[in-house]
Amino acid sequence: MRKINLYKIFSRIAVIVVLCIFSLANKSIAADSTSANRINIDLSRMSATMVYSMVFQMVTEPQKFIGKRIKMKGAFSSYQDEETGRRFFGCVIKDALACCSQGLAFEAFKPRKYPKDFPREGSPITIIGRFDYEKEDDGIGFPIIRNAIFIE
Repeated sequence: MRKINLYKIFSRIAVIVVLCIFSLANKSIAADSTSANRINIDLSRMSATMVYSMVFQMVTEPQKFIGKRIKMKGAFSSYQDEETGRRFFGCVIKDALACCSQGLAFEAFKPRKYPKDFPREGSPITIIGRFDYEKEDDGIGFPIIRNAIFIE
């Protein structure tokens, strides 16, 4: 009689363990599918001093951030390179004293026409996109947020 009770107890424990393993495996799969949408660096929630420091680090050591999903809040800016005719868009962030600015260039996820489909110069914007580093023909490069979406 005692052997039967131990058998029942161990079989129930085994079933519970198996169910726990499947439960953990399902959570892991779900986490992997949502990790593609996870924001790695949320500059919009940092203090002005932290944002300034983080963007400075992104500009000086871009290889550490390539592929990271970035969220940032700042002022919309645009610039057209007169030599190439290419228009650049940026999200500019002022530091705590509002004396210095740091910003990152970005490319919109969906094709947009400038100026019709963009905010006014200096307007507040929030974007989310993937950090990348674009090298130009002369070997000089710059950080850029690719596939940026605008958050209203």
